[in-house]
Amino acid sequence: MKYLLLFLGALAICVAAFAGVLYWKYAQLFPEPSTEVVQLTPEKRALLERLRRETKFQPHHFPPLGYTGAETPEDRIRATDAVNWVIDAVLAQPDGPVQAREVSRLIGKGLSRVFWLATEDRDRTGGYLVEVWYILGFKGATGQFVYGPAYSRPAGYSEPLPPGWTAPDQPRPIGL
Repeated sequence: MKYLLLFLGALAICVAAFAGVLYWKYAQLFPEPSTEVVQLTPEKRALLERLRRETKFQPHHFPPLGYTGAETPEDRIRATDAVNWVIDAVLAQPDGPVQAREVSRLIGKGLSRVFWLATEDRDRTGGYLVEVWYILGFKGATGQFVYGPAYSRPAGYSEPLPPGWTAPDQPRPIGL
């Protein structure tokens, strides 16, 4: 019995070490968040307020992939609330300097609110949050996403363009 307990203890330590290594390798996939500082201006604030008022999670055919809309009305509400929460937190700041790490932290919290939604809805939430990132004028990585080679990034930027954007300074038409 004593040897069985020793064996099980050693096995538990090995499993825990293996899980730790796997988590460490997974965490290495995410880039370090940017340390940039940008200015929140009245123009950026107006664009964020338009994005907040927009009816979100509607079907679209923006490249690189289309979107069929939220899976359920409840999911649309949850995802919209997550995006709007991030926008509200940014808008609550006074005009002036905005830290990339703070916005990255907000994006991470917003993403955690949609963790259990369908993959497409989580991805579209990420698209809206990257849109906030671009509207603010950040160029570095949010540190919240991992992209493959299919997602091209504009020169000098670490995040792919949000759905519907044609260039870093040319957002999609934000409708109401």
